[in-house]
Amino acid sequence: MALLLLGRAGLGDTLTRWMLVSVLSFERILPLVGLGAALALVPRLSFAFSLAAFCAGSAIGWNAQSLYLSLVARVPHASEHLFLTGPLATLAAGLLLLAPRRLRAVLAPPFAALAGLLHMVAMRLTDPTLHDPRIAPLGFAAALWPLLAVALTLRAFPPRWTPIGAPILGSWLLAIGLLHGAASLVPRRTEAPLLLPPMPAQPSVPRANPFAGAAGDELFPPSVPMSRPFGAGSAP
Repeated sequence: MALLLLGRAGLGDTLTRWMLVSVLSFERILPLVGLGAALALVPRLSFAFSLAAFCAGSAIGWNAQSLYLSLVARVPHASEHLFLTGPLATLAAGLLLLAPRRLRAVLAPPFAALAGLLHMVAMRLTDPTLHDPRIAPLGFAAALWPLLAVALTLRAFPPRWTPIGAPILGSWLLAIGLLHGAASLVPRRTEAPLLLPPMPAQPSVPRANPFAGAAGDELFPPSVPMSRPFGAGSAP
C-alpha cells in the first residue's frame, strides 16, 4: 500500500515503479499464492525442505539466467511472456495442488525450487537499473512475503477445505498457466493487406440545363438592347 501511494503521488523512484509494475504484478504473485496454498498442505518436514529449496532455486535463477534463457529461447515467441517464467510457475503451483497427498509432500521441494528459479529469472529480466545491488534482495523478499503469508495463514487453520478447495484452486491455476503459455505459442499470421483494384474512371456525361427552354425564358427573360439616341457609333 505504501508503494502504491508513493507511485500515485509521483514520489517513488525507479525501484518503486519496478516493484509495482513487475514484482507485485498479477503474473508474479499468482503462482506464489498457489505455491503457498500447496505448502500449507504438506507436513512440517516437507515444508521446511520446500522453503530451503525455494531459496536455493532463487539463487540459481539469479546466477544462471543465461542457461535458462538458452533452453527456453527455442520456444517460438517465448520472449513475449518473459520466456514463460509466469506460465511455468503457475503450472507448477497448479500441478502441486492437484497432486495426491503423499505425492505432494515429495514434489513440494523440487516444485518450490522451480518457482524460486523462475521468479528470480523474471526479476533479472525486468531489472530497470542495470545491475543495481538492491534488485536481488528486493525481488526475493517480494516473493517470500506472499509465499509465507499464504502458507503460514492456511497452516494455522484446520485443513477442512483441502478435499474441495485444493483441487479447485489447482484446476484454476492449471488452466490459467496453460492459456497464458499457449497464447505465446500460437503462430502469427503475416498476411499482406488486401488491396482493392482501382475503380475505373467514369466518363463524364454532360448534364442538361434545367433552365433551358420556355421555362428558362420566363424566369430569366432576355435583355433588350438599349437604343442610342444619336444612332450607333454617332457622336452626340
